[in-house]
Amino acid sequence: MMTGIAVKSYVFALLTIFLLCGKAWSLDKIQIAHSALSASQAVLFVTKDAGIFRKYDLDPQIIYIVGGPINTAALLSGNVDFSVFAGPASVAANLSGGDTALLMSFVNTLEHSVFAQSAIKKPEELRGKRIGVARPGSADHYGATLALRKWGLEPDKDVALVSIGGPPDRYVALQAGRVDAILIQPPLTLRAQKAGFHRLADLVDLGLDYVGTSFGTTRSVIEKKENVVRRVVKALVEGIHFYKTNKAASLKTIGKLMKTDDAEALEEAYNAYAIKFMARVPYPTLKGVEAILDDLAKTNPKAKGADPKRFVESRFLKEVEDSGFVAQLYGK
Repeated sequence: MMTGIAVKSYVFALLTIFLLCGKAWSLDKIQIAHSALSASQAVLFVTKDAGIFRKYDLDPQIIYIVGGPINTAALLSGNVDFSVFAGPASVAANLSGGDTALLMSFVNTLEHSVFAQSAIKKPEELRGKRIGVARPGSADHYGATLALRKWGLEPDKDVALVSIGGPPDRYVALQAGRVDAILIQPPLTLRAQKAGFHRLADLVDLGLDYVGTSFGTTRSVIEKKENVVRRVVKALVEGIHFYKTNKAASLKTIGKLMKTDDAEALEEAYNAYAIKFMARVPYPTLKGVEAILDDLAKTNPKAKGADPKRFVESRFLKEVEDSGFVAQLYGK
């Protein structure tokens, strides 16, 4: 027969289990796609590994879908709620009648580097060669197009743009000689350099405004799940803070995502994305959207004169910032 203390302990244990189970069942499941195995998208995994999504009663199912355009298709079909992808895919889909909207932009420039076979020393030597990209409409495809035109070369005429897949796939293709050059980001840049491939250019040196690695959804999701969107945005803002202030844990997550334990390469990736490129409050830049529209206008008349504000939904970020939450996180 249980004593009074034992009964109280038993009841307390049952209540604890009940509350924990209730908490688990209350988590909102969300589907988040991401377009590349790249450190530029690591903040999504850092936020999850740190338990921050769960803190906001969110249970994200993260799905890898190569390339922005396919991610956008998944968004528009309702198969996923959110996506981490490059801005051009979202903007192009919106121009075509989709209701895509950019909530955040983690990288507001073109940060890819162009690496080529060691025999190729100058950009003009790419004439008649092949550059490996993820697929048409992806960030690296956009970057390759801009870079080639800057060098006086016409994409798909003077230089073939070959769809290969994500950054690791492109690097393997370069190693195997199936392509002559690729666009990649840290930490693969250091691996390519160590392997003897020639760094032709760093696109960040072009100083272009751009909406690179971004976080987007659809207006339909915002309408149906506004409170979920609000919590997801706040969780990612806190995740960025964790990324910037918890280096060891973040490096571990980047290594797991990129399948590397190269300390020097991971350091390069962390310094680039956690410190250099990612803002504490990552608003998508309207100038970056304008740059995308200017490029799309060459082949899509609907892009000409389109209002950049149409493609962005920044109110959730502004709510977080105006509440003082960000200042509280960083102690200022």
